[in-house]
Amino acid sequence: MAEPDIVEIACARAWGVYLLINSGISDNDTLRKRLKHFIRVRCEAGDNDTELLAVEGLKYLKQLDGSRTG
Repeated sequence: MAEPDIVEIACARAWGVYLLINSGISDNDTLRKRLKHFIRVRCEAGDNDTELLAVEGLKYLKQLDGSRTG
């Protein structure tokens, strides 16, 4: 089971940076829900480093949005 604090911290960090890069995105965008799921799955698989999870989360968002950030 993923530790909620790790998931929440990593998700908040990744989402915060993502919003800085993409100012037109709503704070409640559906991508946020997908990000949290992605991070939770990675955490349950054994990744417990919040910084690494945040970076991987940002890479995941970049992959999902494609054209939004460049």
